[in-house]
Amino acid sequence: MKNRIPLLSLLLTICFLVSACSVNLKINVPETNKETVLLNRNDWSDDVRKALNDLMVTYGKYGTSPDESPYAVFDFDNTSSIFDVEEQLAIYQLQLMAFAVEPDEITDVLLSGLQDVNRDLSEFGYGKGSLKDWIADISDAYEALWTKYGPFSSTGVDTKTRKELENDPEWQEFSTKMRALYSFVYDAQSSIVAYPWVTWWFTGMTEDEIYNLATACYTGYKDIDTSIVTWTSPESIPSRIGVVSYSWTSGIQVTDNIRELWRALDSNGIDVWICSASCTGAIRAAIDTFGLHDFCTGILAMTNKTDDKGKYLAEFDYENGCGYHADRNGKWIRMDLPIKAQTHGVGKVIAITNAISPQYDGHGPIAGFMDSTGDFNFCTEFKTLKVVVCFNCANRKVTDGGGLIAELATYQKDALGYDLKKATTAGDTLYVLQGRDENGKRTDTGENENVQDQKHGPFSPHDGNKRLHNKYRLYGT
Repeated sequence: MKNRIPLLSLLLTICFLVSACSVNLKINVPETNKETVLLNRNDWSDDVRKALNDLMVTYGKYGTSPDESPYAVFDFDNTSSIFDVEEQLAIYQLQLMAFAVEPDEITDVLLSGLQDVNRDLSEFGYGKGSLKDWIADISDAYEALWTKYGPFSSTGVDTKTRKELENDPEWQEFSTKMRALYSFVYDAQSSIVAYPWVTWWFTGMTEDEIYNLATACYTGYKDIDTSIVTWTSPESIPSRIGVVSYSWTSGIQVTDNIRELWRALDSNGIDVWICSASCTGAIRAAIDTFGLHDFCTGILAMTNKTDDKGKYLAEFDYENGCGYHADRNGKWIRMDLPIKAQTHGVGKVIAITNAISPQYDGHGPIAGFMDSTGDFNFCTEFKTLKVVVCFNCANRKVTDGGGLIAELATYQKDALGYDLKKATTAGDTLYVLQGRDENGKRTDTGENENVQDQKHGPFSPHDGNKRLHNKYRLYGT
């Protein structure tokens, strides 16, 4: 018996192990062979879904050729989101009069960073006169509103006062011209001037106050249908530049397939970063509001200098402005590596090089996600890029950065027959085009096209391919 007991124990142990292996065949499988989490939703274009799944199957931590330092960089506005979150926030800020600037400071704040403010810019078609004339009209209206409804604060007015504001000619004067002036500055000067300028609106607020304001904005606007709203300043208000009208898009969204993508990338060990031309508070709030925090590694975005109380000043912080890490407890941790650039255009390349790449031993991203000219540089200049997804927005011109990448994606697909393997073998980055439906509550489509009121984006099989094939012949291909 003494000899049979160990034998029985051994037999029982063997049976237990065999049973355990039959229940979970992955129990002894090496980690590099674990099942890769893939994209399954049908609102991805087939070629985009295949490109991203191939990326994860190949370069993810369970892939056939896992990358040592894999990360992806996303733009946010019109890429991770449908429509622009900071532009929606600007509207919401105006609707609530959520400002922390005293009336005697508003003129200096709005003049900050503008160039040649006395030049007559009537030829741009926004209104008569100079930027100084615009700001004088806006400042007069702000002072009148402050006297009647103020003092204002970062939280804005209550619901009752908001309804009163909507019918007040002074608010119509102020809100229309403020919003129009942002686009006017962009067109008359440049994005380098306009993108920081709109953050001057947050002067006197803390980062957390901006975050809270943005959270309230996105919570409301994500649940309404897309519409075009037109504001017009009243004729009854004496002004220097005259009557101004401005139309803006109402509604914002992050689609389920973006959440699926971020989750899949994170599950495959590919870190997800945001590099956005909106301000840090607005982007942090968007990521949290739309349920993306758990899959996000961090953000780089526009940063302002602050006073000794942490309140925004009307000055961009080129020296000490930093991004944020998203921790797994739902919190944001300010980074130590300064960005040292405005986060759009070539500035995104500088920002990634300064604040993300050092965390990955100098490596660049393996994937980029974009929609416009502001993303063109970071989606073309890093040699480490394997895949770039361009989201097809209805308002993009063929000649801007998004249009050029859409053209390249169409060429690679139709003329070269590229998938990830073929592009990599040829030493190229694979570019693919993802369509969207910008109507209703907004979603992505299972095609390369964009739909907005039944209008296609910059590339559509109806006419885009014909135009592109004619161009191929001009280049002899």
